[in-house]
Order: sequence, then C-alpha cells, then structure tokens
Amino acid sequence: MSELVAHLPVIGPVVVLAALAVAAVFLVRRASAPGAPSSALSVKERAIVAACADALFPAGGPIPVSGTEAGLVEYVDRYVARTPRPLRPYMRLLFHFVELSPWVFGPRRARFTRLPHADRIAVLASMAQSCIYLRRVTFLSLRTMLSMGYLANEKVAGAIGVACCATPFERRAAGRAAGEPAAAAPPSLAPGVTA
Repeated sequence: MSELVAHLPVIGPVVVLAALAVAAVFLVRRASAPGAPSSALSVKERAIVAACADALFPAGGPIPVSGTEAGLVEYVDRYVARTPRPLRPYMRLLFHFVELSPWVFGPRRARFTRLPHADRIAVLASMAQSCIYLRRVTFLSLRTMLSMGYLANEKVAGAIGVACCATPFERRAAGRAAGEPAAAAPPSLAPGVTA
C-alpha cells in the first residue's frame, strides 16, 4: 500500500496521457470509418467551434458580425478538411480539450458548450492567462484559427475598412491605356500617407 502512495504523483499524469491516447485512437478510427459524415467535423465539434466563435467574436462587439454569422464553423470545417489526414486528430483533440476544460479547471464544472456566454468568455480568458502551458497553447491555436476565418469574411473586412483582394501583388491595369507601362507609385501605409 505504501508503494502505491509513493507513486501517486506519477500515476495521475500517466492516466491523463493514457486517456488522451485512447481519445486520439478513437478519433482517428471515427474519421477513417466508412460512412463517416462528409463534413470534416462531427456535430459535437461543430457545436464547440460555434460556442468558441461566439465567445471570441460576440454579436454585440465592436464589429457587429458575430463569429457564427461570419461563417467560422464552415471555415474551420474546410480548414480541418484541408489539413493533412495525420494531423486532423490533433485538431479534434484541441476542440475536445476546450470542451472539457471548464469541467476540469472551472469556473463551473460543466462542458464548454453548456456554459452561459459570460462563463465561456471567462473560460477562454483563464486559458489565455493560465500558468499551464498546454492551456495557453490551446487557446492561442484556437484563437489563431478562428481569427483567420473571421478576418476572411467580407462583412468583417468591410467593417474594419479592409478591401478584400484575391490578388494583392498583381499590378493594377485600371487607369492606363493599352501598351502604356504602369507608373510606379510609392507604397501607401495608410489612406493619404506615403512612404
């Protein structure tokens, strides 16, 4: 019995790592199972992404477009689908880690998707400032994915004054005659300001 007590500090992390390994194997098998849904994310993962998107980008925020209105669930679904197959389980683990994080770390012992909006924001804020490296990296990874999708939305880009341009490095042909070389203009740092 005393040997078991002496090994308790080692047993806890081993059990957590074993649970994560089992979850990863389950997610890989589910993703590669025949008859799997055409969406890269499961219904539960889509709900987690939607809850995170609206917590990071609420409807009443400085930009009036919420995360789900900006199409972040579909964006992340396409992002995961484009990711190489061996990396997809890690992305799924990231979503499930966020889902179970409040149950493990608080502030309330519930899943992320079942928390009220204010508590979801508190959970993400605590993840951003956590002394546990894995929680901070999870938050940064999630925020990066969702921010890329949010800023790719045309309504959001218009609200912050950014013109969407699919080919930003090609020369503009407008305003010059056929055969006339393009005039080199100084780079613009902001409207009305040149280098």
